[in-house]
Amino acid sequence: VWPSPAPAPQARRYLDTSACLLTGPGGIASGSPAARVWAAMQSASLATHVMVSYLSDTGPADVGPMLNTLIERQCGVIVATSDASAGVVAAGKANPHQQFLLVAVPGATSATGTSNTTVVSQADASGRIDQVIRTLAANAPPPGS
Repeated sequence: VWPSPAPAPQARRYLDTSACLLTGPGGIASGSPAARVWAAMQSASLATHVMVSYLSDTGPADVGPMLNTLIERQCGVIVATSDASAGVVAAGKANPHQQFLLVAVPGATSATGTSNTTVVSQADASGRIDQVIRTLAANAPPPGS
């Protein structure tokens, strides 16, 4: 029996919305605080067709410019796991139209959320990320519209 040819690869079609992740200097490497968050975002993306992406900061001075980059990209939600929670809360106050989800990193200064910035523990992050991404998907226009 001759093997049948592999099916032609197809491009994945995404909805017109995205979820973006800002990590600390460790990025999404295995064992980093952001690794589980990124895995949850990828899983939700597969189920919903919401595009996900990430940026890694290199230190506290990087947080503001990186957040501005994600805001300019018009991310539907910005998930942050860096330990610079004050920068995320400040960005939330300065950008009331933008939704932020701050995953509390053990040992980081605790932050208080705002009307558009939700703070969750690492233990609750996966479920909350899934919920937020599914909400984005439900409110997004269909691909190609």
